[in-house]
Amino acid sequence: MIHKTKLLCLLLVLSMTLPLASCGDAAEEQNNNGADTTTAVDETAEETEPDILAGLSYDGATFHIMTSDTAISSNYLLEGSGELTGDNVNDAVFERNLAAEEQLDISFAYTHTERAWDKVHSEVVQLILSGDDTFDMLVDDQRGMSSATIDMVFVDVAALPTVDLEESCWSRDYMYNLSIDYRSIYLMIGDYFMDVLNHSHALLYNRDMYNTLYGDPDDLYKMVQEGDWTYDKWAELSNGAYQDINGDGISDPDDIFGMIVGGIGGSSFPFTYGSDVPFVSRDESGYPTLTMYCDRLLLLYDKIYNMFYGTGTSTKYAENGADLHQKFMAEGALFISGTQLGDFGVFRDMEAEVGIIPYPKMDEAQANYVTVVHDTAEVGGIPVTAKNPEMSGAVSQLLCRLTHETVLPAHYEMALKIKYARDNYTSAMIDLIHDGISDMFCLVYGGAHANDIFTWAILEPLQKGTDAVTSAYESRKEAAETALAGLVETFKVNQGK
Repeated sequence: MIHKTKLLCLLLVLSMTLPLASCGDAAEEQNNNGADTTTAVDETAEETEPDILAGLSYDGATFHIMTSDTAISSNYLLEGSGELTGDNVNDAVFERNLAAEEQLDISFAYTHTERAWDKVHSEVVQLILSGDDTFDMLVDDQRGMSSATIDMVFVDVAALPTVDLEESCWSRDYMYNLSIDYRSIYLMIGDYFMDVLNHSHALLYNRDMYNTLYGDPDDLYKMVQEGDWTYDKWAELSNGAYQDINGDGISDPDDIFGMIVGGIGGSSFPFTYGSDVPFVSRDESGYPTLTMYCDRLLLLYDKIYNMFYGTGTSTKYAENGADLHQKFMAEGALFISGTQLGDFGVFRDMEAEVGIIPYPKMDEAQANYVTVVHDTAEVGGIPVTAKNPEMSGAVSQLLCRLTHETVLPAHYEMALKIKYARDNYTSAMIDLIHDGISDMFCLVYGGAHANDIFTWAILEPLQKGTDAVTSAYESRKEAAETALAGLVETFKVNQGK
């Protein structure tokens, strides 16, 4: 799996031979069929309606959770240490779990896994289809878990009477965007599954360096808040920050850069998927269709190319590696790309002031900033073999609700905003990044079920340093459409069994 010069006139020539879809029409179709279903929750109604969990008790049942526990997972926010330690976040986790156990009369038991991302699908499906009824909830990488939904191994939580997806503790739109038919909800994403927050991409910048180069570093925050933070502005600031330290006229590790990024691979995810390109749209039945090739795709490639190959950029670092972090901490770059919110603490001891901002809009025509969640962020599912799916739904509902009330404030407000934040605007920027979280069907399903066209139509020419995005798209289009249609058909057949 992939972890994270202007275009030549050839694009124009090629575009004449390959009709472009209307991005505006595709985006409108996408919006009409599920890309943006944000629904304001009536908080008054939510408070006055009967609580779906009222009176529920499960007579001391053990609730078994299989959870990923790796170096990059967030099990510490699910299971915690199992005791009070004086750490605000850990203690909030402990108290949340205890409160859930007491309210529903259950006890939690955890089984740890360390699956590689490419083993999640097969091993989860094998476990459930074997008839093993041990587990009441599974938590693992969304890429593999999404593929497992095609095999109908998870319960549709939208149909459970003990789950209310309208409560603010659930990421309702996110879940629908990961649904193949835009109706059935087989994966759970909500405040309890905080790995999603930790794996949200964000940009860091050196405020001291910005002050030396451009003046008040708060101006960048204001630019973001006013909606003017775009790729063109980012390229301008990045290129203007480059310094050839040894004067040899060659970009080398000793120089100071405008932006450093971990290679040209998975690092392209937040650049690509943070745009408003309509990679897929939903048909009248809610199923995904390929609509990515259009004017805005070509424009997006132009913007990304200019960033990766700009004079102020260096890509000669390992993806999210120590050398990348060390270069930034040594004040060797104005911006660092490839970091996620869960990485923010790595830089807390940096001497220079650090700022955090969302990835920019493609241009000012893009309505909102989009926060891309990495495809290995961990989400939940209730296996169809669970002994009592309604109990699993109730526990999931309560855990999300309690996390929203206690753990999220402790982690999000205390850890991210107060412990790590060192300037007046950071809290507002983290809010903006959090509110912009939007997982895309194409990022999670595209690799295995659409010939990886969504990533590689851009990444292939980007790695080669060419402008051949049109030919890269064309080379994958037929297989992508066939695979996507096959995905939908297999889903329909399996769902009807």
